[in-house]
Amino acid sequence: MRRYLMLLVLTAAIIGSCSKKEKPCVSKSVEEELPAMKKYAEDNSINYQQHESGILYEIIEPGTGAQPTSSSTVKAKYEGRFLNGQKFDESTDGVSFNLSQVIPGWTTIVPLLKEGGKMKVIIPSSLAYDCHPYYPAFHNKPLYFSIELLEVE
Repeated sequence: MRRYLMLLVLTAAIIGSCSKKEKPCVSKSVEEELPAMKKYAEDNSINYQQHESGILYEIIEPGTGAQPTSSSTVKAKYEGRFLNGQKFDESTDGVSFNLSQVIPGWTTIVPLLKEGGKMKVIIPSSLAYDCHPYYPAFHNKPLYFSIELLEVE
């Protein structure tokens, strides 16, 4: 009887663990996400341009100082939101980072600004966190950022 009970518990555990497996994340193309990105821009009065990468952006103020490259270390203030409006990150005092070590969307778009510049950006998920296993909450989610480039270090 104990053997039977043990076998039953083991079988239930195996079946239960199999049913809890999530589907693997499959990356979305920029074309699939553009309608939602454009709707967000229009709903939030962002007068966007589309970068060749698919990023939608509006330069609010171009800035007048030094201009970074994709490998520069910069200091920036920013706010990040999902397209449902939920804030996921913010730096109000500014944070320094190397543009080659952040999401590809930032590496691509921040060099369009000069020090003192400000922009609004909508980044397709493929240029954000895509299907990165450490960031499941970000899978296939385009991201909105308001960015102020404080300094090119």
